[in-house]
Amino acid sequence: MPSTDIMNHPSHLAMLKKGDSATVLGLSAAEGAEQLAIKVRLLELGFAAGEKIRVIAESFPRRDPMAVRVGNTTFALRRAEAAMIQVAPLISNQA
Repeated sequence: MPSTDIMNHPSHLAMLKKGDSATVLGLSAAEGAEQLAIKVRLLELGFAAGEKIRVIAESFPRRDPMAVRVGNTTFALRRAEAAMIQVAPLISNQA
């Protein structure tokens, strides 16, 4: 039965590729009013610590925006927004 473990390499959501999963660790510090507004909106959308997320699509050719699933909802995020979301990528192990 497959199990899922958190990798020991925290990163941000913008670094993940289509099909990757991760656990949200938190949001990076906001630098200015615009980033603060984006951070608040990301929290309202459900990008809170402990949430499991999955990248389900990327735009071609520059991978921006990306489609991310949180729970049963899919959101389109720009890479700049995704870079504010700190994550711990998940790996699957076959046991």
